[in-house]
Amino acid sequence: MMINTDRQQDDFSRNDSMNIPQQHEQEEVDNIENSTNETQNGSALAVSSPPAISKSWSIQSAHVPSYSGGKVILCRGRGIPDLISSGDESTSTQNSGEEMETVEENEERIVETPFLLAPRDGDLTIIDAKRGVLARSVRGVYTNAQNQFDKGNADLDDNDEDGVDREAITAYCLSPDGKDLMTIRRDHLVRIHDMHKICGIISLENISKKNNNQMNTSSTFRKPSRTLGKSGHDLPVMHAEFHPSGAFFATGGIDGRASVWDARGGYTTHAFRPHSINGGGLRGSVSSIAWCQDITKLWLAIGREDGAIAIHDLRRCQNGSSNTDNALIEEHYGGTVKMNDHVAAVTCTLWNSSLDLFFTGGRDQVIHTYTMSEIQIEDQESITNHLITEQKLKRNKIKKKKMLGTSLVDKINNLESVKTKIVYKRIHTIPIYESIEGMVILPKFHTYSNHRYSFGGISTSDIIFATAGSKGIVKLWKSKRNISKSTVSEFECIYKQNDSYAFGEKRGGYTGLMLSNSNVSGESAKDELLAIDAEHNMTFITLNSSLEHIKKDSNNDDGADETELSHQHLLSPQRTIVGHNDEILDLAVIPSTSSNTLRVAIATNSPQLRIFELHTYSCTLLEGHTDTILCVDVSPCGRYLATCGKDKTARIWHMPSSGVCIASAVGHTEAMGSVCLSRQIGRYDVVGKAATNGAGSFLVTVSRDRTIKRWNLPGNMVFDKTAKALMSRQDDANNAETDVNSLLTLDVFTSSRAHEKDINVVSVAPNDSLVATGSQDKTVKIWNSSDLTLKGVLRGHKRGVWDCQFSLHDRVIATCSGDKTVKLWSLSDFNCVRTFQGHVASTLRVRFLSSGLQLVSSGADGLVKLWTIRTNECEATMDAHSDRIWAMDISSDGDTLVSGGADSKIVKWKDTTKNLEDNLKEEQELQMLLEQKLANHLRYKEYGQALDLTLEMDKPRQALKVMVAIVENDMLHNRDSLHTLKSYLSEWSMSRIVQLLRYCRDWNTQARNSFIAMLVVKAIFSTITVDKLSKEEGVSDTATGIMPYAERHFDRIDNLYLNSHVIDFVLSSMGDLKDENLDE
Repeated sequence: MMINTDRQQDDFSRNDSMNIPQQHEQEEVDNIENSTNETQNGSALAVSSPPAISKSWSIQSAHVPSYSGGKVILCRGRGIPDLISSGDESTSTQNSGEEMETVEENEERIVETPFLLAPRDGDLTIIDAKRGVLARSVRGVYTNAQNQFDKGNADLDDNDEDGVDREAITAYCLSPDGKDLMTIRRDHLVRIHDMHKICGIISLENISKKNNNQMNTSSTFRKPSRTLGKSGHDLPVMHAEFHPSGAFFATGGIDGRASVWDARGGYTTHAFRPHSINGGGLRGSVSSIAWCQDITKLWLAIGREDGAIAIHDLRRCQNGSSNTDNALIEEHYGGTVKMNDHVAAVTCTLWNSSLDLFFTGGRDQVIHTYTMSEIQIEDQESITNHLITEQKLKRNKIKKKKMLGTSLVDKINNLESVKTKIVYKRIHTIPIYESIEGMVILPKFHTYSNHRYSFGGISTSDIIFATAGSKGIVKLWKSKRNISKSTVSEFECIYKQNDSYAFGEKRGGYTGLMLSNSNVSGESAKDELLAIDAEHNMTFITLNSSLEHIKKDSNNDDGADETELSHQHLLSPQRTIVGHNDEILDLAVIPSTSSNTLRVAIATNSPQLRIFELHTYSCTLLEGHTDTILCVDVSPCGRYLATCGKDKTARIWHMPSSGVCIASAVGHTEAMGSVCLSRQIGRYDVVGKAATNGAGSFLVTVSRDRTIKRWNLPGNMVFDKTAKALMSRQDDANNAETDVNSLLTLDVFTSSRAHEKDINVVSVAPNDSLVATGSQDKTVKIWNSSDLTLKGVLRGHKRGVWDCQFSLHDRVIATCSGDKTVKLWSLSDFNCVRTFQGHVASTLRVRFLSSGLQLVSSGADGLVKLWTIRTNECEATMDAHSDRIWAMDISSDGDTLVSGGADSKIVKWKDTTKNLEDNLKEEQELQMLLEQKLANHLRYKEYGQALDLTLEMDKPRQALKVMVAIVENDMLHNRDSLHTLKSYLSEWSMSRIVQLLRYCRDWNTQARNSFIAMLVVKAIFSTITVDKLSKEEGVSDTATGIMPYAERHFDRIDNLYLNSHVIDFVLSSMGDLKDENLDE
């Protein structure tokens, strides 16, 4: 009885969800199509509309995780071809205009494609610096130009029994010319890769638009040019740097060892160990490695975790400097300089261009300045005798004392020609009050016209450098230098990044800083900074600014206005490359008139709102929320964005003013789960009292407190005025703290308790008359937007509702739920019209497509499905995600779909239905033309041209017809049936012969074609030698496929031949009978 009761309940729920006769259901669907057709017929005929029914979508581009933390290298990419080819003419034109060119002696044009090298889960990714997307990886885990993770190589991350990837790259460095990439793996193998070959492979594997941008899932690995052997370290190597000449590179590991390699010879030239490790721990592990940038110097600075710094002059250092005697010699002759001024890890060491100053910075929050001076070496003889005496005392137990003493003397004699050494003297210590993670000298800062007479005046002798660290603020420092008196003043902070631009300390601060001169942001040969933050974002920061006079509050009695000189936009972010988006929770496509400037607002698992430009994947970060953003919506005009999150607030962003936050709404007691703006554009022009009373635009929010609230918006005029005031305040760093107090505060117009469980989604009807909410209580409720009174309830889902969407063309609404279904409801009687089943997990998003004739849905199974409402069938299933697809939206023209999910991927889909139809039409026309040409050739017995035509077009069926005609023609003229065919084979290339042999294998599978197939095989093997055929790839496999069917056909012929004798016997017997009858 229990089973029958459950079944009855299921039937009842199913009937209740449908609750209308089949005839009425079909009438509702017909009404949808009729209203849609009327809307299409009423549109302008001059505008070409996409196909009414979409059947195919393909990936146009994608943004996938490309950086997981660590060292980043920016390369100019000189001589590197375009990393990714989109196939778009407008893109090609723009990129060609952005390419930097130089002219060498041979006057060849050399293009530059700047790219970033960034570590990603044991691999090295190559990121196009201009477009901000992943192009390729060194190990081959990422293998296509459309930035898709190769699932076939996913086991690379765990290919050992202990769960550790032994082939993971732990350290790497790039040669100054950008050609050689040195990598060190976890198993200590040192390898050299040719970057031009890697990038060349990228350009050869580009996917054109004509092929619908299908992803290449090739699993080909990047083979290294050379393997130099083991690194010699006991623990993983974490740091590596090339010498400016490219002839040497240095490595530093956790074990404290530092090694110098000859890149051309592939061997170690020097090895240095820490001089003091307390208690056998790892405080002496290498934390930074830096070469002097003067190509004539072989100076190597090694910073360690315990704050020690060692500077080695390789021309004066003896190999194996861990030996005490060698260390004493090097220290005396200037081969090694030791510093112990830091008390924490040293992260930055660098020399100035004139090689008379040395700077160090670390996590002890100070920067040290050292002067470098050259002094005479005195008492060489006394130090030699002292070292030899010390050596004999220490090694008196060794029999070969004299030989050891002589060896030491020889080492000293090699350095006796050295009369001077470099001495480092600390002169200044600057407290930074933050851990230093990046420090760079700005040699061209004084050349900018806006800076020359600013900051107290900047001359060519002054030293300017930038720092970035744990507080997440980039700072500029200046030191006045008197060359005649050889004095250097203490550094002072002359400028710091505006709080509205800075990354901030709460989110982890900056983890790296470098100087870029690759013109990535198009600043016309101006240097810029590249800052790496803790959230794996790479931001290009400008060093140029515009001077403006800012009014200050007047404290004078006469009331005269005071002004101060302000550097507008100095250290402001130009563009951001997002290395990892984390989990994408929601997104909204911002309406635009041009497809080339399509932007999308994305809410990730962070308080930042990210605005991506899909053409270049350049990202802008908007600050405002204090906790994770859960939902984002865009106004139909594209001027405003609305967001809400776990901080219990909703915010309005003004997109024409670079996304400045202009208003906030506070009133919910729990996290806001969804937000939606009114859909009629004309309402946003209503201002004043009418807007306050509800005649203008509005905002609807829902929350975990199970309530729905409506907030009236003041209108465009008020928003524009507020945005202008806030922008002027943001430009003034002193007033940045007052921005929050200047925001508009929205008031609740009406509120209502909506559901019994958490509310997941809210949606507003196109005419702003209705509001729909979906909840975990398995229901969707329809509300009047004016006063939020309940109008109807949609019941039928068996689990919580995740999304709902009104149709733009008819009075229906689509919903999706955790019960794996998508349902279409009529708003006239609130009954279910259609149920779409096909997802194997919860459906999370649903949108209308093709003027309301189709639906597109995304689910927790990582699939996007396209449904046709009339037929209730799934037209296409799109697979590009490996995890739940939380976010999905469609552009206003309905031609572009964007999806994002928990796998951190952003995928841009393009409707290729029209392209497929055009290709099919072209293929049919070409097929008709081919058949006509083939018929003409056969009619005039031009068999050679007919056969060439079929082979070039790869048409085996037509080739079979030609072969039959050739054999019949030879037999008709009493020639050998292989006469004509052999003459063709003798002139063909081996590739064409192998192609014909494959055709024979396919023909031979059918008995009626076996005769022609065997004749062709006989002609091939009798014309071409076996040795020559065996050298061709695939011939043996093809022959193996021919043999079984050939044996079967020959057995059949043998049986027919044997059976033919029975006929002869019967005929002969019948003949004897006839003779006997005649005799009678």
